Amino acid sequence: MQNKIEETINQAVQNMIKKTSNNSKTNKLILKHNAKIHFIPQKYRVFGGLLQSMNIQFGNFIEELMALLISEDRRYEIIKKYSGKKSNTFKISVSNERTIDNYITKCQTEDSDFLDINFINLINNIIADNNKETISFKHDIDLLFKNKENGVIYYLEIKYNDDHDTGKFVDINRKFIKTSAYLIDELNITEFGQFKPILFFFNNKKMKGNIYVSENLNIYRGKRFFDEFLNVDYNDVEKYMSELSENHETIEVFNTLYNQIMNM
Repeated sequence: MQNKIEETINQAVQNMIKKTSNNSKTNKLILKHNAKIHFIPQKYRVFGGLLQSMNIQFGNFIEELMALLISEDRRYEIIKKYSGKKSNTFKISVSNERTIDNYITKCQTEDSDFLDINFINLINNIIADNNKETISFKHDIDLLFKNKENGVIYYLEIKYNDDHDTGKFVDINRKFIKTSAYLIDELNITEFGQFKPILFFFNNKKMKGNIYVSENLNIYRGKRFFDEFLNVDYNDVEKYMSELSENHETIEVFNTLYNQIMNM
């Protein structure tokens, strides 16, 4: 299993570098920055754009890595009909839409020492809703899987790092809750314990407290999730990825890319 993870990480890194550093991508960035007035030299902006593109792709890779880890664990079954699907059209009842928006507003305007209880009550209210009037929205589902033994279904909204700005942070939590509401209805969830939504951050870093989702119950950061759900040691994965980023071959690849851009 460890060898398979390392092979997957190696291949993903090579693919990201190859995809990002091709001439087509570079030329598009050059044209983009030619049209901009900026104090940073153009070549540095182009190189920075390539690094940013890799960073975005790496976030997508984390989703693939987590799906691999879950699929390789015999205790779980990935629900392929929904898991990993992008830009699907989902439906949510009008009343649940209103309930979630009111909940978000309440979290923003009231100091609460009862976030755990409030979030549990929110999920229970969503489960109890029987309004048939619905509205549609588009979202992706990062990972949906089931524990084969007890039948509990887990929905993971996967983020690489907890470093989002305030506006985007609200949107992430709203999307997480609304997608949970869609799945509760779609999967015919009738009891709280049948379904657990998890906002997962691959890194252990905690930037700030979440005022919308329970840190104790529904937010998992790297090591905690690995310890509770997987037989793979998070520290081993973290160590391997850190060593890979600093080894001679990786550094040489980025040095070569840098020199190519600077010499254009």
